[in-house]
Amino acid sequence: MKLSEFAGYGDKMEQLMRSVQAGRIVHALLFTGPHGSGKRTVARLFAQSLVCTGHDRPCGVCPACKRFLNGTHPDVHVLRPEKKSIGVDEVRALIDALALRPYEGGRHVALIEQADRMTPSAQNAMLKTLESPVGDAMFFLISDAPGGLLGTIVSRCQTVRFSDLSVQDCAAVLMRRGMEPGRAALLAGAAQGSVGRALEIDGDEEWFSLREQVIRSIESLKGPATVAAAAVPLEDRKGGEGDILDIMELWARDLMAVQSGGAPYQAAEKERLGACRVDGGLLLRGVVRARKQLDSNVAWSGALEQLYFGLTEAGNSGRTVLSWQR
Repeated sequence: MKLSEFAGYGDKMEQLMRSVQAGRIVHALLFTGPHGSGKRTVARLFAQSLVCTGHDRPCGVCPACKRFLNGTHPDVHVLRPEKKSIGVDEVRALIDALALRPYEGGRHVALIEQADRMTPSAQNAMLKTLESPVGDAMFFLISDAPGGLLGTIVSRCQTVRFSDLSVQDCAAVLMRRGMEPGRAALLAGAAQGSVGRALEIDGDEEWFSLREQVIRSIESLKGPATVAAAAVPLEDRKGGEGDILDIMELWARDLMAVQSGGAPYQAAEKERLGACRVDGGLLLRGVVRARKQLDSNVAWSGALEQLYFGLTEAGNSGRTVLSWQR
């Protein structure tokens, strides 16, 4: 994939690339945005382009690109939290490496993933380097949560903000990667425009099975007497509570859209959403409450059944799940 091909950011990245090569911008870029929005992919493509020796950067076939892709390029340094954080010793080791003359090209490239996970002392050590950079080193800081970074670090970086694409643009990206149109549309909707999340789901067939089980469970609610039977299949999904609630949340948002005359994320499921008797607003509030209960160590079975009993009673909107009132 080329920088120019990256949906929504190609022109911006090519312009930044020309500025970097001409020495006209700061030596540190901060890529921020939600998980799966593409910031890590673009940062890596950008970094690869800086060490590439081919003509169409990044070419992917020159020796430098191959070493970059294999993680063996001597002038490319990657920091990521191996456990919970990035410590000051790791940052100091990076700084020491940057003080050496580059082995192959004219600059060092440093990629710091989940940069907000640097400890306070590590961030202070990094700040000193950003204030007084060594040679032509180029820094790429990547973060889902830039609020965890020192303001002084952020101020010394040029920030590139990413957001999720529209469902249609996300599907187009997936199809350019060779995905069948129907599957691309389903995944783009399920991931709400996040290419990264869509690709994660695509590689997880278990997720598709779980999604269908969750939706069928919701559809099987016909009144209070059906709650126990509807909940049983999901109660057995130990360790999958977070995924179940995520699937329910998206279904709830799409139900709210359809029930108010709008367009759902999961456009391919519009007919099924229209036939569902659950109130989308009630389901969404139930999901939020269930998450809070799990954080308070309420048993999953209890939280799920309470959520379902809430759906079988009339909500503020007047809609009810009881089938005999259709």
